[in-house]
Amino acid sequence: MSRSAVPRSAARGSADDRSAGVDPFGRLGEGCGTPIQIVAVGLRYFAQHFSEPGALGEMVPSLGIPKDWLDFSFEQIRGMTPAEALFEHRLNRLFAALSAQPRQGLRRAIVACGLSASRNVVGQFEQAFGIEMSLFLLTCRRAAEDRQLGRRHPEQPALIQGR
Repeated sequence: MSRSAVPRSAARGSADDRSAGVDPFGRLGEGCGTPIQIVAVGLRYFAQHFSEPGALGEMVPSLGIPKDWLDFSFEQIRGMTPAEALFEHRLNRLFAALSAQPRQGLRRAIVACGLSASRNVVGQFEQAFGIEMSLFLLTCRRAAEDRQLGRRHPEQPALIQGR
């Protein structure tokens, strides 16, 4: 299937029929919804299941979206495949996890975010965010120490103004 063609499963029904096909749990009905709706549902699914190793394989049957329509929607809206979007989501979660708790350990954070603990992940993180992992962790640790100092210091404004 060419990436610019709309899948046959998406061509059935009017736009109004497709947009009405979302149930309260985020699964899409027979009309599948619009590409934006499908990507939104997919991203919600990633948010709930990002740490599970088989998250992508379970996505299609869980959401009831034909794989070709899912691929088409992600390509049209995000410019990437669902697998690339899940990986990006996991890297973003790793960034957030390390920022919030920089002393938890890199390997633990990587595994908790559903990523494989390899040097490749660190390299991809560095490329995605433009900072070396060691410098990122140092910055996060110093920021955490500053937050702790600010909570313990009785004159927080004086800390900022240097008094």
